[in-house]
Amino acid sequence: MIQWRIVAPPGSISALTALLLGMAGGTAAAEPASLESSLTGTVAAVGAADLEHWPIDSVRALSSDGNLPEYAADDDPTTRWSALTSSPDEPQWLLFDLGEVRSVGYLGIAWHKGDERQSLFDVEVSTDGQTWHPAATDQAGSGTSSNLEPVILDGDASTGTDARYVRYLGRGNSVSGWNSVTEVRAYPPNPDGALVDDLSDLLPEPDPEARPWTAPGLVTATGAAFDPAEPGKVTGRTIDVRDFGADPAPQTGDDAAAIRAALDTAEAGDEVYLPAGTYDLETTEPVDPTTNVALRSGVDLRGDGDSTVLLSSLTPETQSGKVLRGYGVQDVRISDLTVSSTYDGPLSTDHQDTTSAGGPAYGIVVANLGSRPSQKVLVDDVTVELFQKMGVRIEKSREVTVRDSTFRDATSVGGGGNGYAISIQGIPGEDRYAYEDDSRHNVVERNRFDGTHLRHAILLQYWTHNNLVSGNVIDGGVLDAIDLHGEDEYLNEIRRNSVKNVGAAGIALGNTGGTSTQHDAAGHGNWIHQNILRNNREGILLILGTPDTVVESNVISSGSGDHVRSGIEVRNAPGTVVRKNSIVGNGADGFWGIHLTDDPGDDGHAAGIPTDVTVSKNVVVKNDGGIRVDAGEDVRLTKNVVVRNGENLRVADGADVTD
Repeated sequence: MIQWRIVAPPGSISALTALLLGMAGGTAAAEPASLESSLTGTVAAVGAADLEHWPIDSVRALSSDGNLPEYAADDDPTTRWSALTSSPDEPQWLLFDLGEVRSVGYLGIAWHKGDERQSLFDVEVSTDGQTWHPAATDQAGSGTSSNLEPVILDGDASTGTDARYVRYLGRGNSVSGWNSVTEVRAYPPNPDGALVDDLSDLLPEPDPEARPWTAPGLVTATGAAFDPAEPGKVTGRTIDVRDFGADPAPQTGDDAAAIRAALDTAEAGDEVYLPAGTYDLETTEPVDPTTNVALRSGVDLRGDGDSTVLLSSLTPETQSGKVLRGYGVQDVRISDLTVSSTYDGPLSTDHQDTTSAGGPAYGIVVANLGSRPSQKVLVDDVTVELFQKMGVRIEKSREVTVRDSTFRDATSVGGGGNGYAISIQGIPGEDRYAYEDDSRHNVVERNRFDGTHLRHAILLQYWTHNNLVSGNVIDGGVLDAIDLHGEDEYLNEIRRNSVKNVGAAGIALGNTGGTSTQHDAAGHGNWIHQNILRNNREGILLILGTPDTVVESNVISSGSGDHVRSGIEVRNAPGTVVRKNSIVGNGADGFWGIHLTDDPGDDGHAAGIPTDVTVSKNVVVKNDGGIRVDAGEDVRLTKNVVVRNGENLRVADGADVTD
């Protein structure tokens, strides 16, 4: 255990004034690459035994963004409370109840991104919750550490202040109005000064037995088959939301409170049942204004088929608005209902149009709680529509299945995360295979997508791996339908999907949609097989350095539209294997069944040519063009059947091709 002794006050009035004046012109800081690397301090370290700190009985807050107040006192530095201050004169407050009056000498406070920006705050204390005493005013964090920092109350850590309640008044930070507190501890007076604990001892440890995955799809790290667990059957009560005041008739007032009350009553093994009707969701969780209804572990939410509709009133003005969300939940089934919204405006098909948007940001969010993933969650026979960003968002979780569901009509397709029907994601810039919050073994199967108003139907991003996308039917799409988003997603299996009439690629690996440090290559070893792809701009597209992809046994046909240009297009994608695919009957002018060409990259980043590419045993018949190699190094064309095309084979001078 390392503890910290304060050697300078964390802020001053003059420093705070300067920071407040600069807030309006600031920009959001980037996430640290690793929380562990950021839990450092610039103050002197002092070795000592574990410090006594007062227990915190409960935590409340004025508001939150879904990062709830209790996360600031859960002994987990990977969770946080966050809320946005619109003006430093109107602070967000976070209130700690110590259970009884205590003598408090000082606090230890840790902030999210505390090593990148200074958090601005005051502290008040009270013995009765009515009369408040300012105990630390005009304070600012050091901006150099994400560990606990001492905040002395009433100017002396050794004497103490009587308090049952401690209220943190957040006034934003040095670059924005966000308040984000990861942990608070209240310490008794200490004659040795303000010593605080080292939170790095609480960081999750990697599994020392973990090994990297080497095979694609639903397998273990050793390559053995893995069957994702699903929620167990209902063993308890069926709780009818009408018994809590919900009215299935439309426009009869808020029903969200009744659904929340039913969930609060439920115990593990129960289900909450919503009979046929329209449920108006006009209110949000009391401490989470971003969410209509929070899911609970072990409790299912079941409707009565398409006739059960959850109609959310959330709008883009509610940042990160969610109709249903589960953080760190286990053993949950959501089934037989429609998640929709009251939005009735226009729907855009322009991927550069960011003005057309409405409804909640997300339909269903299944995500981690700090280092704890959600697990064993099933979304079954659910329709999701009229959302802005993502219909279903799966984040830092595992064994989440979305099955037999329908997705349509995003309210925006204009970039910035808008218009994704289903998204599976991990952590940017970090492979977490050895940690509990690793994103893997999620399943998207047998779903239906009307892509007319979807930017992407299914998207994988941020180091997620060993997921399965299978048996989905996608008709239309503004951009790539199944998109491995160029952020290191690896060893995923994409099989037996039907994708047609997409304005971009049916299946794409690598993405040019961001800066050179964000989007580029998909990860290694993804397996794309047995898909049926018809009349898409490209059937399958590999770009920007995506390595070691296996593309096999896909059927690509019926390409006739003006937008259609290639069956399988390989640019800078080293180690690609293209084998046993059938590319037949694509008569679009300028179409090539298999096209290897140079990659211009993304604003100069990741440019290159196909290298170490095998094209073997493919059938390329009756297309406008067969196989074309514009550029390449160590390209092997072997045992392909290429006949009855307008032009069977074209190899550019200088391309390194053997057959």
